[in-house]
Amino acid sequence: MSGISTPRPGRARRLASSVWLPWTCGLLALLTIAGTVLAAGGRFERGITVPTAVLDGQQAVTTGAAQHVRRALRAAELDLAQLAEGLTLGSEPAKFDSQVKHFNKRYGRYRSVYVLDAQRRVLAHAGAAAHPDQVPERPANAGNSEAVRIDKVPVVVQYAPFSYGNNDRAIAVAEYDLAKLRNAFDAVQPATAWVVDTKGEVLASTAGFTAFQPLAREELRRAARTDKPVVSMGDGSADAREIVAAAPIGGGKYPGPSWSMVTARSVNTVLLPETRARDQALLLAQVLVVVTLGLFGWLYVMWLRPLRRLVRDAERVADGDLRGVVEVRRYDELGLVARALERMRAGLAAEAATRAAHDRRVPAAVSRKVP
Repeated sequence: MSGISTPRPGRARRLASSVWLPWTCGLLALLTIAGTVLAAGGRFERGITVPTAVLDGQQAVTTGAAQHVRRALRAAELDLAQLAEGLTLGSEPAKFDSQVKHFNKRYGRYRSVYVLDAQRRVLAHAGAAAHPDQVPERPANAGNSEAVRIDKVPVVVQYAPFSYGNNDRAIAVAEYDLAKLRNAFDAVQPATAWVVDTKGEVLASTAGFTAFQPLAREELRRAARTDKPVVSMGDGSADAREIVAAAPIGGGKYPGPSWSMVTARSVNTVLLPETRARDQALLLAQVLVVVTLGLFGWLYVMWLRPLRRLVRDAERVADGDLRGVVEVRRYDELGLVARALERMRAGLAAEAATRAAHDRRVPAAVSRKVP
């Protein structure tokens, strides 16, 4: 009885199957939940509609962003005109330099600021290299060029002619870096915005872009040519659906350049009844997954693993291996079973030891009686 235990692979397999059966059922339950949520989500998306109020709101946001850009360009022209007015009061070109440098430092939106004389020589300069070739020969009034590429960057060259000294003529020039227009896009978040010229080429954007490249998608290019917002279907998937709107940047008292503001916002970011229902279903599914995993983890740690250890101890005692002590680690029902099993093992071990001692004494007594 106190010998080596005999392995019982069939019993071990039955034990393993009984332990993993709840886990298998749990995984199937999770797959069922996931499939239900996906089916419900697909049903929500197939029936999704964007109300007219949402489209109008996106159009209003786009129009507002276009106005911000128009005001930013107009403010830059007025600032340059103010610089030219200040330079008019001077009589020596040598004093222009400090004014130009102060102007460029005060306004950080310019790539370069400089002053040209009647012979197109640079009288004062601040910032990056000057490009006199982008300025008209003898402009009569202040103005600006269309967007041009300077050092691979879209730039608007603004200019303001002025007189100084003995009616000498000069031009104050500022190269406006269109990347600075990002500050005018704050109102469109979380939508993505692009500023495009009359050819539909990108001049600025809240996302990464290549200067003077066409808009990436046909629905964006089509929206840039109209004044009505549309819902883009993209590749047909739910995540690719967007609300696309466009608005001209020029207009009003300040015509400005003939550019357009294009915005695109994912339908998923709009709190529509369908998306709210989908989000609630996804949240419920996530909560169910977390709760289910927590329950199964608790079941395994608190019950399945201790029960499996207790079954192994019972199998060992039943096979006659009474050497190892059955550890009692708990004070609940499993602990009571472990204590009862340990008492039984100890009793069987004591009985086996008594029997073994008796068996040793009987042959010795018999041998002493034999003459």
